[in-house]
Amino acid sequence: MWLKKKKKEEFEQQIEGKEQHYTDEKFTNKLTASGSNLGQKAVYAALLLFEALKSSKLPTKTRLTILGALGYLILPADAVPDFLPAVGLVDDAAIIVTALVTVYNMIDDDMRRAARDRMKSWFGDRYDAGQAEKELDQSL
Repeated sequence: MWLKKKKKEEFEQQIEGKEQHYTDEKFTNKLTASGSNLGQKAVYAALLLFEALKSSKLPTKTRLTILGALGYLILPADAVPDFLPAVGLVDDAAIIVTALVTVYNMIDDDMRRAARDRMKSWFGDRYDAGQAEKELDQSL
């Protein structure tokens, strides 16, 4: 238990000041606003990363990778500005998928279930949990 608390404190120190670039609220707002433009597979990938970020089971380095990817997603001014039609979110989706490839084997069933539940609550019947997960697995 002591080691787990120490790891959390170390992680918090390393990400001190992150709020200017990333918060859970900014992430949620970005995904709900642009989710339909990103596509279900990319949104599901981002939610998998979001759930993994909350887990203290993952090494700090892995969580920092995830934090960087999610921070890039919500950053309004990035390599390809998000407001550009058709291509604005392509770089964001590529960053999310690249980060997911890095951590995919560390994502457990609880993280997957939480991501699927959030997708279902956001998209309702328009979301096919099995299809998005299958497409993502095939991509990776």
